Amino acid sequence: MILLMGGTGLLGGQVLRRLRDERYPVRLYTRGSRDWRHASVHDLRQKGIEVIIANALDVERLYAAAEDCTAVINLVGSMPPQPGVDLHALHITVVENILSVVKRRKIQRLIHVSCLGAGDEADGEYLVTKHEAEDLIRQTKLYWTIFRPSYIFGEKFPFLDVIMPLIKFRLFMPVVGSGQNNIQPVHVDNVAQAIVAAVYDKGTVANSFDLAGPDQLSIQELMEVSRRSLGIPGLSMNIPSPTAAKAASGLSKFLPKNSLSTEVLQLLLSNSTTAENALEDYFNIKLIPLEPNLTKILAIH
Repeated sequence: MILLMGGTGLLGGQVLRRLRDERYPVRLYTRGSRDWRHASVHDLRQKGIEVIIANALDVERLYAAAEDCTAVINLVGSMPPQPGVDLHALHITVVENILSVVKRRKIQRLIHVSCLGAGDEADGEYLVTKHEAEDLIRQTKLYWTIFRPSYIFGEKFPFLDVIMPLIKFRLFMPVVGSGQNNIQPVHVDNVAQAIVAAVYDKGTVANSFDLAGPDQLSIQELMEVSRRSLGIPGLSMNIPSPTAAKAASGLSKFLPKNSLSTEVLQLLLSNSTTAENALEDYFNIKLIPLEPNLTKILAIH
């Protein structure tokens, strides 16, 4: 039995589908939807999937959920980082709970999804706590594998949702910093395929894998392409990073509430790229580009 944590989001849904396609027994551990009208959990149960609704910070509920499991896949996270969310708890305490549970249950296999750009010298709590969680796992004797994807897209593009208020700003398009930091958006199907392929692949044990798409583009390029596709006129204006927080405070009067948090600003100034893309180099997966999908993604905006 595989315990899948965080299996109702963009990535989780695809990982769950692929696990079922491979006929792996899977138990889903999720906090559920904030909207009681959301039917995904009900639909999953109708399909015969065991679903446990509980918080990953509840270590005893997690321990009960891990009964008879031989592996854990941890997808718990938040993109975009939500205002008021305790990132230390979300990224580090959750991993500490998982490590406690797998030790008590004598589970040896752990697959953990982090992100490109995570590091102890990264700017912002989001990327630093992601890195600290990776370190906790690397220090264990488990059969662990860590995946570090760039920003994931599919039918949705959560990172694009982060910057959409800036893209749609009518007077001009504010670009935080130089706008020249780069990202390599990666398709959710590619990431899910690698995760499921790794479950019983001994070669992935005690290894970290960077995952990225075929196209590298700057934040400013992504914003300008999106703005043109949406038919919004106007020039771009770069806001120097030392004054970004002050400028964001001023812009926030005209933007949706909490759309420009400190963590969002730090992500806009960070790179999310790799020269060692394991999707091609190790998993031999054909990469799905962003450009043909971007029009469909933008259509929901």
